[in-house]
Amino acid sequence: MTPRRATPADIPAIVALTEAAYLPNEAIIGVPSLPRLADYHEVLAKHEVWLLDGEAGLDAALVLEIEPEDFTIWSIAVSPQAAGRKLGAALMNFAEERAKVLGYASIHLYTHAKLSQRIGWYERLGFTITHHEDMADRRLTHMRKTFSKAG
Repeated sequence: MTPRRATPADIPAIVALTEAAYLPNEAIIGVPSLPRLADYHEVLAKHEVWLLDGEAGLDAALVLEIEPEDFTIWSIAVSPQAAGRKLGAALMNFAEERAKVLGYASIHLYTHAKLSQRIGWYERLGFTITHHEDMADRRLTHMRKTFSKAG
């Protein structure tokens, strides 16, 4: 299960996957998910996009926003057809390893504050809530995982 870098040819599949993965959340949050509003030509140009392919197409996508001051999981999406295969956990581990290789001491993410199950999953992965951000149409919960220093 090795992620590969996305190319512009992958954009239609990424958009379809993002829609399938995020639409169920929108019933809870009442607004379109930020990853569904994105222009993926721009996302591919500005971020690292990693994909997991399956037998029937794209199974999962991970978007990493890597800036000098912060390493952020911008989006993680798993196809509903691939649910239960631990692909989300595999991509979260990949993101953490990528951050460490690039020399970051922590990894940041944010999600809608109403997605309590998602927040609980992130907490089980070692993330803690750092703050909330109120936007015009949503409230985001920001979370961070700090890596322990080896030996």
